Amino acid sequence: MLRSLLSGMMIFGLLGCGGGYSQESEAVSTVSASGTLTYKGKPLSGFVVAFQPSGGQRAAMGVTDEAGKFVLGTNAKDDGAVPGPNKVSVVWQPPEDDGMGNVIDDPSKLPKPPVQIPVMYSSPETSGLLVDVPEGGSSELVVELK
Repeated sequence: MLRSLLSGMMIFGLLGCGGGYSQESEAVSTVSASGTLTYKGKPLSGFVVAFQPSGGQRAAMGVTDEAGKFVLGTNAKDDGAVPGPNKVSVVWQPPEDDGMGNVIDDPSKLPKPPVQIPVMYSSPETSGLLVDVPEGGSSELVVELK
């Protein structure tokens, strides 16, 4: 439950008040989009990568696996991203349980990220990251944090 609340707050923060997501929102056109997230050349696991299209459409998000790989979803999980230039943000997504099936309800007991990345990457406005999603889609998008 806490994870859902935190994820909802993050999504609201990423999307802002305008052009927000609601059940009545129409689906936006997307293309297949996936890639790799690295920090100082090493893959990052368990981070949310968000692509915010420059045209103000709905953001696409994906969570990285152990190899730093992510698959973006905009209207639904893994359905891709809006083609064109996208501002990118990256935030840590703590696990929703303690590894033994017990939900972590106390925020002070949530695990810390395995790697601390600079806070500037948490917002598409301050990250300095811009990735172009090709019209034909791509499985080789690269997000490199320094």
